[in-house]
Amino acid sequence: MPFTSSIPETDYFQDLAFLQSIIDSIEEGVIIHNRKGRVISFNKKATGILGLTTDQLFGKALYDTDWQAIHTDGSFIPGDEHPVIQTLRTGKPKNNITLGIQVDQASIKWLSVNTRLVKISEEVFVFATLSDITKLVTSNQSLQYEQEKLRASEEKFSKSFHFSAIGMAIVSPDGSLQDVNEAFCKMIGYSKSALLQKTFQNITYPDDLEKDLALVHQMLSKEIETYQFEKRYIHKKGHLVWAMLTVSLVWNVNNEPHFFVSQIQEITELKKLNKNLEEQNLELLKTEGALKRKIVQLKDFAGIITHDVRGPAHNIKKMVEMYETSQDETFKKTAFHHLKKISDDLTNNLNELVHILQIHLEKDIPYTDCDINGITESVCLQLQDSVTQKNAQVIKDFRVPIIHYPKIYMQSIIYNLVSNSLKYSHKNVEPLIRISTFSKEGQNFLSVADNGLGIDMHKFGKSLFKFQKSFHSGYDSKGIGLYLIRNQVEDLGGTITAESDVAKGSVFTVRF
Repeated sequence: MPFTSSIPETDYFQDLAFLQSIIDSIEEGVIIHNRKGRVISFNKKATGILGLTTDQLFGKALYDTDWQAIHTDGSFIPGDEHPVIQTLRTGKPKNNITLGIQVDQASIKWLSVNTRLVKISEEVFVFATLSDITKLVTSNQSLQYEQEKLRASEEKFSKSFHFSAIGMAIVSPDGSLQDVNEAFCKMIGYSKSALLQKTFQNITYPDDLEKDLALVHQMLSKEIETYQFEKRYIHKKGHLVWAMLTVSLVWNVNNEPHFFVSQIQEITELKKLNKNLEEQNLELLKTEGALKRKIVQLKDFAGIITHDVRGPAHNIKKMVEMYETSQDETFKKTAFHHLKKISDDLTNNLNELVHILQIHLEKDIPYTDCDINGITESVCLQLQDSVTQKNAQVIKDFRVPIIHYPKIYMQSIIYNLVSNSLKYSHKNVEPLIRISTFSKEGQNFLSVADNGLGIDMHKFGKSLFKFQKSFHSGYDSKGIGLYLIRNQVEDLGGTITAESDVAKGSVFTVRF
């Protein structure tokens, strides 16, 4: 492109051509403007940078709309602030001015511009150089955008950290506290400056430290990304503070552990409420258990009344009949004496049952020192009719004469076992009943053995103590006695076992 000026043509045109070739060899874009700001010359580099053809660039003026320049913040540069115009007006150079030019509808070309004023004779020109810094500017804009995002994120985190309603702490990999918020300070009673002199190990309850350190180790070895558990802190005043601790780990650009972020939510009151609830649930379970025991005991009492009183009542009826039909005065006196004794025992038993029932809803069944021999004598008297008819022999061996137990239950146990031994005896064999007590490994036992019909344990062993189960036909049996004994014994923490051979007899053993 020829260099155009108002200087008369002379022999130095050849020098201007030489000058043009020098300009074309420059690595930067070069554009020369006249005093009106129009482009009068440029090099090939300039057309390449601007993406324009020679015809599109030559003769352009800075005030043309296609040349509208912008700052990096997107604001337009007024024409009188353009570096070329300012150099024309002031004569002063402009160095490293960054501006953008819209080269098409979709993109902006960013340039670094330098201007110098050049005078040739009477003419004034502006020599402008430009470099394409589009990549640098866009990279800086992206960097600034990311930095702004980071700043906003840091500001958001800072506000969330310091104004959070739950405790928060920044902890270094060695455990020292780098920063804490006000909520955490209030939680454990220290000032911020005091806490920053401590490690998390200093304020952790010793029993929880091992678990905490193990989880930290797992996080540092990248086995886990975060962890959460209930932890106790030591308050400045010495008491414990329960908290739900949630921990995450931030890694630096070198993939090294940078710091831990701990979120500490106090749950002391919740733990107290849970403890109170657990205690109330335990009390409720105890009450429920006591209620169930009382229901079982009431059923037992009903069974005792309906089952155990029947035998003595039958004996009373028999003795009354014998008394009325006998003409022997001596026999009548003996029968009357037995009748009175049985009646007194029955009355005493009924009175004790009534007394127990009166206090049953308020207290447990009262224990007393049971005279085993006295209770056995009373039972044998109540069953006197059967003892006499079958000529039964009762052998007593009480190595433990006194057993601490509810008397009404002891009475019922002995009565039912002896009654069964008499009932299920061989027709032509005199019953032999051995009643004994003994102690083993600190526990008391009662055993009732007989030589009666026995029970097929292979056939009936599993149902021996079940309700309304009988194992011999032709007998007045309702299958209640053994069921009643088992309930009474097991309700008070004991056991009853049986050994039996058909036609050889049975042994029932009660462990109190």
